[in-house]
Amino acid sequence: MKKRMPLLGLSLLLAATAAYAAKVVPAYESPSLPVEADEIDLWERASSHENRLRNAGTVFHDRHMEAYIEALAARMLGDSIDHLGIEIDFVLVREPTLSAWAYPYGTIGLHTGLLVRMDNEAQFGAILAHEISHFLQRHTYREMLDGDKQSKVGKGLGFLASLAMAKETGTFDKGVMDIAGNLWENLATSGYSKKNEYVADEEGLELMMRAGLPIDEAIPAFEALGENEVYGAGDPRKMWSSHPRLEDRIKNLRKEIKRAKRKKTFVDADMPVAQDYFRGIAPALLMNARLDINERKFRRAREALEKYLMVVPDDPEAHYLVGETYRRANPLGPEFESCQAAYRSALEHDSAFAPALKELGMTYRVQRQGAAARDAFEQYLEHAANAADAGIIRAYLETL
Repeated sequence: MKKRMPLLGLSLLLAATAAYAAKVVPAYESPSLPVEADEIDLWERASSHENRLRNAGTVFHDRHMEAYIEALAARMLGDSIDHLGIEIDFVLVREPTLSAWAYPYGTIGLHTGLLVRMDNEAQFGAILAHEISHFLQRHTYREMLDGDKQSKVGKGLGFLASLAMAKETGTFDKGVMDIAGNLWENLATSGYSKKNEYVADEEGLELMMRAGLPIDEAIPAFEALGENEVYGAGDPRKMWSSHPRLEDRIKNLRKEIKRAKRKKTFVDADMPVAQDYFRGIAPALLMNARLDINERKFRRAREALEKYLMVVPDDPEAHYLVGETYRRANPLGPEFESCQAAYRSALEHDSAFAPALKELGMTYRVQRQGAAARDAFEQYLEHAANAADAGIIRAYLETL
């Protein structure tokens, strides 16, 4: 959504009634979007959040991966919204937790951790289809109009609208404004009503079938979302939903999958080749592994690197990072075989890959294998003579 529309104020936002909510038709049935003044205001506030996110320095840009996701979305959508002149866009965020959300004008937010956790295109497609359905059904707008007191989206949007009005009048507290920084993402990932979540789950299955994906893979995809606690999302606002609610949604999905298979028009799809998906998201696999290593999530990093190496087996950095997952877990040993094997694999693909030479020398030094350590350190200095730690390595050589 390229154009930016002015904020229309709290009075317009609150002018809509619950009765109008029933008249909200899906995007593919609407002649144009946005329709009403309050929906324009909603789009503007969502766009402000997206701009803030894109300027925060955590967005991950990779044209290869973006093109892959765009092609998958195009298979799901067909020409259903061409008349609107709206293109589905994506914002990829460097973040190892599992999260995705939809802005009301069709931009889909995706954490790299979500892409990495999925095991094939169908599993990722299940989550992507769910979020596209939130956009197609205009669920954020519906939630706003519902006035449901139990709706986190409804209450949250009211909060954002109040802040917008306060900012316009100059009566806002900066500390309170800062609270809204991540509110949109939190609302969109855990705040929809049960009814709208079910609708998005069910229409998501239809989009999967349109894209030629096996709908059974939606189950492991949504089951994976319950792992956010394992992935370090201690803040429940970062989770899709609580475990009981997620379990209910999975039960509903199982029911809808059985119903879909009973239709005469149902055509089962072949299981996609996992490597095709890993190839499509390869940059995220490597980048997210670096994030996980920095957070000492070594097993998780190795899982991502194993997927990456299935499709990019000659990347020395990936082999080196596998070694790092072992070495950093136990820098003083006693077991060094795994990390050394990974460093040697990196050097087989690039004999001048300096980081592998240095860490190989360090592990030999800890093991008091002086000759092997000297050989690795000397090769390191040949290729990285001006490195910041070159002086330290030279000092180590004098002690060997």
